[in-house]
Amino acid sequence: MRKDLQHQLTNLFRQADQSLKRVINKKVAGTGVYRSQHRMLMILGKHPDCSQSAIAEKLEISPAAVAVSLKKLERAGFISRQCDEADNRMNHVVVTPKGKEVINQSIIYFQEVEDAMFKDFSEEEMKTLEKFFIRFIQNGDDYYQDMLKQEEKMRRSGL
Repeated sequence: MRKDLQHQLTNLFRQADQSLKRVINKKVAGTGVYRSQHRMLMILGKHPDCSQSAIAEKLEISPAAVAVSLKKLERAGFISRQCDEADNRMNHVVVTPKGKEVINQSIIYFQEVEDAMFKDFSEEEMKTLEKFFIRFIQNGDDYYQDMLKQEEKMRRSGL
């Protein structure tokens, strides 16, 4: 019974994630920026001096994927790159007024989505759900770290 319930909860978690992505994609469709690009713009809006590697780390994607997205955002006029005065080899990514407009609209859209997704949830239910998600995520992170340690142990032993 427990295994069936775990499987069902895992599937519900995936469905909830897919539902959220589907709603956000639909909500932001008219902005000219894809959901993943919105996340990147939001990071740049909050952290203007964020490096490409820091963006990659925050989004858990490769630096190459960040570079591709930044190039698309730049071509569309949402960001620009400016040479560092101290080091010409470095570029700073700057959100343009057009990009800031999308960030401001996204904040409104994401709040609307959150309001819709949590409709009819009490504050107590949301706090309980928060605790469950935190524990679920921590368990996943712990398991992932254990796998990395096991992998490293096997690598060292030559297996």
